[in-house]
Amino acid sequence: MSSINIGSSPLVASMRKYSIILMGAGAVGLAASYAVGGQERAVADYLIGFWYFAGISITMLFFSALQFLTRSGWSAGVRRIAENLSGMTPFLVVFLIPIVLNLFGHHSIYEWTHESSKHDPIIQIKEPYLNIPFTIGRLALYCLLWWGMWKFVVGNSVKQDSATDITPTRKNWKRSAVWVLVYSLTITFASFDLLMSLEPHWFSTIWGVYTFSGHFVAALAIIAIMLVSFRNHGLLDGYIRDEHYHDLGKLMFAFTVFWAYIGFSQYFIIWFANIPEETVYFTTRLDNTPWSVFGILLILTRFLIPFALLLKQDVKRKKKVLVWSAIVILIAHFIDIVWIVMPAVGKVLIHGTSEQAIPFLFSWNEFTGMLFFAGVFLFAGARMFTSQNAVAANDPLLQESFEYHS
Repeated sequence: MSSINIGSSPLVASMRKYSIILMGAGAVGLAASYAVGGQERAVADYLIGFWYFAGISITMLFFSALQFLTRSGWSAGVRRIAENLSGMTPFLVVFLIPIVLNLFGHHSIYEWTHESSKHDPIIQIKEPYLNIPFTIGRLALYCLLWWGMWKFVVGNSVKQDSATDITPTRKNWKRSAVWVLVYSLTITFASFDLLMSLEPHWFSTIWGVYTFSGHFVAALAIIAIMLVSFRNHGLLDGYIRDEHYHDLGKLMFAFTVFWAYIGFSQYFIIWFANIPEETVYFTTRLDNTPWSVFGILLILTRFLIPFALLLKQDVKRKKKVLVWSAIVILIAHFIDIVWIVMPAVGKVLIHGTSEQAIPFLFSWNEFTGMLFFAGVFLFAGARMFTSQNAVAANDPLLQESFEYHS
């Protein structure tokens, strides 16, 4: 078996190099977006990139906690990859600062912060929840809990590498149920605060599950791409097997179907009830171009294409099919978040003292935040791979991962 410490490998060096390039390009792009499109456009682009990669980073922790909770043997050989890719989590509080500062601004992308919205009867009802001090407090609490989850779950996993007994792993077995619950609550309420509150008149009872399913299948896609990359570079030979590809492919397929089920359920219930406070979300997106096109692309890339690619049993073991399916899923996740954020932000822009409906159209701007946070995500991941093993070397279930047959 090859070395499990790959910090000095060319692949990790490339991750670090390209991460710096992406961060630089993204930072310049966000500045250009601010200069060309104004503060609202730049903050919206920043929010897209932040939610995309912050959500995936936190969900990597959930993936690890879930493996400990179920005492899964198959994943023991690949679980550390997800843990290392959660390296952005401790710094989320820093990256939330621009979004928090925007809450106070005259050009805030959150309508409920506008002075002109104070007399809106619906927003007045929601004011005990949608107010700046309480929102900032909640966001700080989420970051604290995510840091605690990262410190406990990943910390104990790493401690097991040099432990003389299985005490660190046993702690994760016992406490992972709590951390899974913490993740479920925080990712749900963070999606309310950062995304749903962009349209304070609208609500959905399954919004948290909808956003979770998107993050989870995207996290699985990144893990799959990393596994294939490691194997193609001759890293972790003997630890990564076709069985791992197959199981990740099955999970990607399952959560592709799950996202489609949740997405359709949300649409069907809102369409059937036909309540104005609920239908506004879809009428904004389906009655206006280019967002109606995004809706079609979402169905294709979120469901139909990965469903067709991953349907057959044998293809899940084929690296090219797995990687292309993962790429489609990651593109779909971007389309989904743009479809959520941009139509909402573009509804009302405040210029001076007047309000005008000026819809945003999709452009190069929306890639800037993605580039910046892709760089942050890769840099944090490379840092983790440099400082600790890429495999949970002393995990009590590691042998089961080698011998496992799907």
